[in-house]
Amino acid sequence: MQEKQNAAIFIDYEHWYISLDKNFHVKPDIEAFTEEIKKNYNIVSYTFFGDFSNSSLQNEMHKIRGFTNDIVETKNGGGHFKKDFTDFIMLDKIYQTAYSNNKIDTYIIFTGDSHFSSVVLFLKNVCSKQVGVYGVKNAFSNQLKTAASFVREIEPDELAPVCSQIIESIYTLSKENRNARPTFMKTIDAVSLKHGVDKSVAKKAMEQLIAKECVSQYVKKIGGNQVKLLAVDYKKCRLHGYFDITQ
Repeated sequence: MQEKQNAAIFIDYEHWYISLDKNFHVKPDIEAFTEEIKKNYNIVSYTFFGDFSNSSLQNEMHKIRGFTNDIVETKNGGGHFKKDFTDFIMLDKIYQTAYSNNKIDTYIIFTGDSHFSSVVLFLKNVCSKQVGVYGVKNAFSNQLKTAASFVREIEPDELAPVCSQIIESIYTLSKENRNARPTFMKTIDAVSLKHGVDKSVAKKAMEQLIAKECVSQYVKKIGGNQVKLLAVDYKKCRLHGYFDITQ
C-alpha cells in the first residue's frame, strides 16, 4: 500500500463561504472536504483564514473548531474591511511554511483569487512541491487554475438546500410541539407542501441525510403499533453546512 503524502492546507474561508452563499445559497461542507483530503493525505497543518468579525462568518467559527483550532483572524485593525488583507496574511503564512517545514509534500490551497498564482508557481517550480487548488465554481480564477498541479472546483450538491429544508422542518415541528413524532413520509410531505419540492427529490434528500448520519430512524411503540420515527444529529448537520439551529 502506497504511503500517504504529507499535506498542509490553507483555507480562504471568506472565499469559500461568501462564494457558495452568493452563487448557490448554501454553506460550506467542511466535513466532506476534510474527509476527501484525509483519504489521500496525512494532514500536517490545517489553517483557516478570514475576517471573522463579519457577522456571517463569526457564526462559522464553532463549526471550524470541530476540525482545527488553527484559525487566523484577519480583521484589519484600521476598521475598514479589505479582502486583500486576508490574502496578504494567508500568503505570508504559506511562504513561512515553505521555508520552515521541509516535510510537506503537497500544499492544498482553497481560494479562487488570482493573487495566489505566484505562490503556487513558487511552490511548484522552486520548492518542487505538488500544489492543489480548490475553489468555488463561478468564483475561481482561470489563471490560478492554470498555475496549479491539480484543481478541484467545488460545486455543491443540488440536494443541499432540500436537506436544509428537511432539517428545519423537523426542528420547527419539535419547537412547536414537544411531543412531535416526525416520520420519513410525513416530513417529506411537509417539505414538499411548504417549499414546492417534488416528493421524489425530497425523498432523495432524506436518504442522503440518513446516509450522512445527520438523520437516523428509530422504532417506538405508539398506541400498540411500532412506528419508525426520525432523530436529528444537529452537530453533524452543522458540519455538513445544513440548517444550523444555533443561528
